[in-house]
Amino acid sequence: MLQLIRIVLGAPFAAIWSLLMRIRRSIYNRNGGKHRCQYPFPVINVGNLSMGGTGKTPHVEYLVRLLQNRYSLAVLSRGYGRKTKGFRFADHTSNSHEIGDEPLQYHKKYPHLPVAVDENRRDGIEKIKQVLPDTQVMLLDDAFQHLRIKAGLNILLTDYNNLYTDDHVMPYGDLRESPSAAKDAEIIIVTKCPSVLSQLHEKTIKEKLNPLPHQKVFFSYTTFLPIVPFNKKAKEQTNEIKSVVLLTAIANPQPLISYLKTQYKEFQSILFRDHKQFSTTDLEKVKQYVQRSLSPYRAVIVTEKDAMRLFKKNLHPLLNELPIYTLPIQVEFHQKYKQDFDQYILDYVEKNL
Repeated sequence: MLQLIRIVLGAPFAAIWSLLMRIRRSIYNRNGGKHRCQYPFPVINVGNLSMGGTGKTPHVEYLVRLLQNRYSLAVLSRGYGRKTKGFRFADHTSNSHEIGDEPLQYHKKYPHLPVAVDENRRDGIEKIKQVLPDTQVMLLDDAFQHLRIKAGLNILLTDYNNLYTDDHVMPYGDLRESPSAAKDAEIIIVTKCPSVLSQLHEKTIKEKLNPLPHQKVFFSYTTFLPIVPFNKKAKEQTNEIKSVVLLTAIANPQPLISYLKTQYKEFQSILFRDHKQFSTTDLEKVKQYVQRSLSPYRAVIVTEKDAMRLFKKNLHPLLNELPIYTLPIQVEFHQKYKQDFDQYILDYVEKNL
């Protein structure tokens, strides 16, 4: 019934929104996009067409690992969900309220990497270059719809389980704009694939995406790394964990849930909307879930992004009572694509330095 209501009420609005976004993109791309700001140095944008959940953050981190020992990098994000405005650099005093979850995660994992936020990406790029003129490569997190600038290389992500060609523009579907906007990408990455993917399945997906002659299609998958103690109580645990409570507020928790169910005998989950700021009430609920666990060897698991919203003073008393672990994830490319993808990125950077 809900799906029927979404179709009946959402389709007309989706058609209007799709048309407006097509017009907007065509205006910016008119005359070869000469009115969009372009830069004489490598600018790589990682974005998508959907509302979220395609894996932008781990793909940006993949690029950081690929490039950081070769070039001087900086990462620029809008800082989605932050309570501040304008330009800010991440530093040791930053929290998710000030800069957002993802930028804080980049800063925590790569403390020597310059990370900045600005809702106006053009201003953000200029300010980074003013403060750090030796920056060679700029990585943009989620700027595919920010048409005031024209990145030298656009990487478009689409979820293996929900290709943009199978989706619709919001509110009928979950797309920010029409699938036709994909033509502005040089690279399309199908994310969250199975670790083993048949050639026939790859062929079927490529036929659905129908890439243009200049576009390259790659396939990536997500690997879950061993859990890491987040607080003192977790570090003090020495027994093998048998029971977990997942606390998460991400766009698509299903792959995470499926994985954890295979790893632990007893599993419970508390799910919230994407980017929700955790409260003491939320942690009290987590505490109740932990206490009703049958096994004495318990843990609370959060994603790295969720953990960024736990660095708040009012949460510390409750956090100290719970053994909390983070579950890192990492993107890998299928072996037949990894070398080609890495080389494509390196060639683009070298050519445009």
